[in-house]
Amino acid sequence: MNPGSFRLGLALEGTGWHPASWLVSSVTDAEEVFKGSYWTNWGRAAASGGIDFVTLEDGLSLQSDRFGTADQAHDRVRGRLDPVVTAAVLLATTDISEVVVSRNVTHSNPFHVAAQIGSLAAIGPGRVVWRPQVSADARDAAAVGGPPTPQLQPEDVYVPTRIARRLRDLFRDAEDYVRTVSDLWRTFPADSLSSGDTFLHRDMVAPLQLTGRERYPAAGPLTVPAPSTPKVAVLAHHALEPYRLAAAVADRVFVTPSQEYPVPSLLTAFREIERLTPDATRTEVYADVAVVLGDTDEHAKARLARLNEVAGFVWAPDTLLFVGTSDRLVQELACWRAQFGLRGVRLRPAVLSDDGDRIVQEVVVA
Repeated sequence: MNPGSFRLGLALEGTGWHPASWLVSSVTDAEEVFKGSYWTNWGRAAASGGIDFVTLEDGLSLQSDRFGTADQAHDRVRGRLDPVVTAAVLLATTDISEVVVSRNVTHSNPFHVAAQIGSLAAIGPGRVVWRPQVSADARDAAAVGGPPTPQLQPEDVYVPTRIARRLRDLFRDAEDYVRTVSDLWRTFPADSLSSGDTFLHRDMVAPLQLTGRERYPAAGPLTVPAPSTPKVAVLAHHALEPYRLAAAVADRVFVTPSQEYPVPSLLTAFREIERLTPDATRTEVYADVAVVLGDTDEHAKARLARLNEVAGFVWAPDTLLFVGTSDRLVQELACWRAQFGLRGVRLRPAVLSDDGDRIVQEVVVA
């Protein structure tokens, strides 16, 4: 991979990101989505098609058509495999260059997450990225018996000031959580193990020196060696707190453009917050885009109309929705790269068996 090249990612999620994807997918056996072979096949297809990375989602409660509210739908994909387990399968059985693993940080322990992601890094050194995921869904707290959290309402997702006001404390906690995990990865370096007479150099394995700032005082050391320090990626909707979290602790940020907030305005806003964030380093910026593709623009629009009809409502994802041909998508991405200097893009296929196939076979940004 050329260090200066535009990187293309495929967001794997069930049968696709549109709520009605299962009803039009080529997958006919619901059990397939919960088998390792399903994910292995997609990992191999992505690698052979030149996709640079795939992403895996996390969730403590079942998916729902309405954010934060359970539904009784029986014609939707509900439930998912643990992303750490799925990532281990992809790293061991495919040549995909990178797997981005989401892990909840609101209702989990940093020691456990550090050990899990560190173990993945041992399977695929240099191929693992961790995406810390803040949870604002009250159902997640109920699922694990954790303390209630500020709950983000569906209408809040599109109002940056509401996101910042409701979730400020969660994002501040997440920043400390990520720093703790990063520190824990350094408590058991891989070169402390030896193939010589000494199995373990004990002086290289040591607990953290706690400074008093820790919201999560996990002293360590880890129980598994970390052969490399995984990179950190943050999905940041257009609001102060997500951007600040990304600027403070992430190597990569996925921004979510929209008609109201196009790519250049997001880049300007993020770089300004990055400039004002203490100890921030330069963060690579990627765009996050949902896609419905077709043979023609009209065909793509017809596909989306059909999906919305089957779902019973108009799909409004939390990021830009591109509807058109693969060629036009490539042109748009090439423009973003040339004009705005984006490092790459993550594409969310509406229907994995249709749009995912087109992304793998037709979308290449030189």
